[in-house]
Amino acid sequence: MKYCSTISYLISIYVTSVAANTCLQTWNIETAACDYESLLNELNNILPDTCSHDASTELKLALDVESDEDVKVKVSNICTKGYFPWKEVTQKGYVFDNEIFDGGTYYNEDLESIDEYGLYKNRLADDPGRRLREIQDVVAEKRGIEFPDYLNHFDSCDLRAVMCCFVQDRQANDNNGNCATPYEENCVDADPADNTDICYHDMANSPTSSRTNGGFSLFEGEDEGDAHCHGFAWSNDPSDQSARYLGNNLFYVTLYDHLTQRGYVGNVPGAPKCACIEKMPVSTRADCTEIDATEEVEFSYSDGNLDATIVDVDIEFNGCQGANNNNNDLEAYYERLTNEGKASETELAGVREHLVGEYYCRDAIDSFLKTKGLQKPLACRDGDPETCGCEEVKQNDYRGTVSKTAAGVECQRWDSQEPHKHSRTRKNYPEMGLSENYCRNPDGEAKGTWCYTTDPEIRWQYCDVPICGHVDEAECEDSSPETCGCGEVKQSDYRGTINTTISGYECQMWNSISPNKKARKYINAYPRAGLDENYCRNPSGKAKMPWCYTTDSSKTWEYCDVPTCGQTQSLKSLRATDRQPISTLSVDERDEEVEKECSKDSTDGWHSGSYLQTLLPKDSPDGIEWQWQECAKACAEYDGCEFWTLKSSGKKTCSLKANKGTYYDEGDHIEGTKDSSCLKWK
Repeated sequence: MKYCSTISYLISIYVTSVAANTCLQTWNIETAACDYESLLNELNNILPDTCSHDASTELKLALDVESDEDVKVKVSNICTKGYFPWKEVTQKGYVFDNEIFDGGTYYNEDLESIDEYGLYKNRLADDPGRRLREIQDVVAEKRGIEFPDYLNHFDSCDLRAVMCCFVQDRQANDNNGNCATPYEENCVDADPADNTDICYHDMANSPTSSRTNGGFSLFEGEDEGDAHCHGFAWSNDPSDQSARYLGNNLFYVTLYDHLTQRGYVGNVPGAPKCACIEKMPVSTRADCTEIDATEEVEFSYSDGNLDATIVDVDIEFNGCQGANNNNNDLEAYYERLTNEGKASETELAGVREHLVGEYYCRDAIDSFLKTKGLQKPLACRDGDPETCGCEEVKQNDYRGTVSKTAAGVECQRWDSQEPHKHSRTRKNYPEMGLSENYCRNPDGEAKGTWCYTTDPEIRWQYCDVPICGHVDEAECEDSSPETCGCGEVKQSDYRGTINTTISGYECQMWNSISPNKKARKYINAYPRAGLDENYCRNPSGKAKMPWCYTTDSSKTWEYCDVPTCGQTQSLKSLRATDRQPISTLSVDERDEEVEKECSKDSTDGWHSGSYLQTLLPKDSPDGIEWQWQECAKACAEYDGCEFWTLKSSGKKTCSLKANKGTYYDEGDHIEGTKDSSCLKWK
């Protein structure tokens, strides 16, 4: 929206002493804004070439101050003289004005009704609506309004941000909120449009509003109901228009836009309705309004007297333009201020402690409780979520920072869809602590924590996160896992670096699928078996001793010559008659639990058949496109499906079919038969 007016008023400050070495004794300058930067740029244009200093120094000398920051304060004081006093907004005094921002007074509490004579009572559009609309038209759009930093709610905005959180709607028929007529039936405790989640409020931050010096409120899950938060922020330069028109922005956001236009009122219990962001509840986000003011200003300087006449001003109230094209968002706008040098990284971090981001309430609440010496009930007796995970809950309580799989592969960030698209996101699992790329178990995977990996060829793997209460005890008297393995457990405790077999074959990397595809499957089957690099291991503990797959395609696998703890003999030193020939050993002797992997056909054509269901890209788990494993999983879950076909280009549809018919060798397709092992694909 755009508001335009032409006014002229004089604002000035007298400088009592002027340094003798200013280059200009008098000047008149026209600028496009009443701020330090505009004045500095225009003054620089008129400084004579003979002047030995720049415009910044000239201003400091003229105003008899020592720093640029002092000049900015002086310019701000000049440009804000004659502002409309905030007390004139309601004309009801200090106490009333404070109560408005606590969610009190008839501004917030009255509900429209019709008396016995058919006349409206408590109608917001009439009172205070009529006066507030007039102030918006006559004052807020045409001149500056004082910012009421003398009120409790705005007396210490160190982060230079204000936020309001509304929890009720008291006005019908304005296309905002769910208040409707008749008021007595459809507007009692009506809700505003929900644009945030309230996480918690520490009442110690707002003792005047909460009427207590301590205590806190937690809003877990959907406990807080619908809420609508909206705010604004301003530059660290007091002469910047975002700082000079604070009062205008406060009036617009709180009393004009949200009260008279939308009917939004009420406050989060124990919190102010509007205040410095430090005093407000911690929430996920807030909408944002910024001031765009077009000004025509005349600065004049003579005999130590600096004057500014604002000839014309055009004030617009717009949704904030935030960093990274994230608009109408207070945190993103503050990031933009930081990028422009108008706020610091430390201040941005402070704002982010109050606006924690979508789906981050659980983390914010847990961190807050920790500062209070409190925590959620532990999932097991020896629970310590930052260092281990409880076996009783499959480690879904783990909140530590392990970020590599059991095989040492770097984890993919949970908020990324590259290289692997997935549905294990904060949106779908908001309580599971899916931060950064840390190992977690959001979906209750049987063997504990896991993650998607940054390797495009490895979708996911388990992590080797300690189990709470589990103590690694020696498996035998002479145990030394780095150098030998205990015979009592068939050397499954061995964690050394031998990587050749008894016959001298080099071991294949456990995380590799070449030449033996099955090797990698052992990592997820036995995530705590120490399957690092290509070292000899006995993952299941069922083989006679450590072994490995080999890099020689002619020899699939072979045992390794790992010393037995407490013995001096090695496998090579045993008599040939005491050794079982490798050829007589079956895979089952080494392992019985490696799961079959979801598979597809090797062809690139497709079979006709009876179409049971055709799934479009929007039906896929990520709503974008189907992975072939997802299509295979859909078939495995669908009663009657016998095979599936996925078109791999164009409109990638997943077709679930039965009664396989004619084969068409057209390429550009992926196909496979129903496979129950696909049910476990993430």
